[in-house]
Amino acid sequence: MNNLLLFLQKYYYWFVFLILEIVSIVLLFQFNSFQGSVYFTSANVMSGYIYEVQSRISSYFSLQQVNEELTSRNVQLALEISNLRKQLEAGEDSTHRAVSVSNVLNDYPNISATVVNATLNRTNNFLTINKGNADNVKPEMGVMGGNGLVGVVFKTTEHYALVLPLINTRSNISCKIRGRGYYGYLRWDGKDSRYAMLEDVPRHASFKKGDLVETSGYSEMFPEGIFVGKVEAIYNSADGLSFQLKVRLSTDFGRLRDVHIIQHTPDLERRLLQDEVVKSEEKEERS
Repeated sequence: MNNLLLFLQKYYYWFVFLILEIVSIVLLFQFNSFQGSVYFTSANVMSGYIYEVQSRISSYFSLQQVNEELTSRNVQLALEISNLRKQLEAGEDSTHRAVSVSNVLNDYPNISATVVNATLNRTNNFLTINKGNADNVKPEMGVMGGNGLVGVVFKTTEHYALVLPLINTRSNISCKIRGRGYYGYLRWDGKDSRYAMLEDVPRHASFKKGDLVETSGYSEMFPEGIFVGKVEAIYNSADGLSFQLKVRLSTDFGRLRDVHIIQHTPDLERRLLQDEVVKSEEKEERS
């Protein structure tokens, strides 16, 4: 206490000076119209700037929710469009189409998730998402983003899952050329993460650069018609018996954040039949 009193006694004139300055400034701006208007304008400019910065910060942090909502909506629209296109090609009436859209959304419910880790420059890249067994996420479930196909769930833990993306050399997904009816298998060559190759396209197939590539529906993990990418180049296969199409992927894996896991109950009878065929072929190869 004594030290405080000594400090105030030693520097009291500075405190008196500050008080007089504050009083004079208040009197100056309060009783002089010109100075008052200058202060009012400057204060408004500063307040406006502060509010603008505050608004930008708030908007930035709200982008996460906006992105999640947009991704969710894009996934729903992709499922609806793929089913509507299939119904239009079949020539069914509008009432049946509406019922079919409802059915496809019921057949392929989805879970939203966020990518928490990703690799891009490896031969076998993986994505880690923040949903796992506790959220009913299981291996072999398909994964979509707001712009199209992402990959397949590979492994799961209680609260996380490892996704095998299209940019993994082990990825092998059945796709087709939209509107052409020709199929192939989408594989990655381990080079550029923006491209993959649609292989085993038959030699008699009719297509051109710019054609769109989508899921074929042959896999239980994805419905038919989910956008994959666009044909950018055409090559002959090594044996000359088929075509290889260079596809620019619709998903930018370098910016991927929000995804949806498609929950589809597999057709048990179909799975058993396929497993039986695979086991039979493996047995023949060993013999």
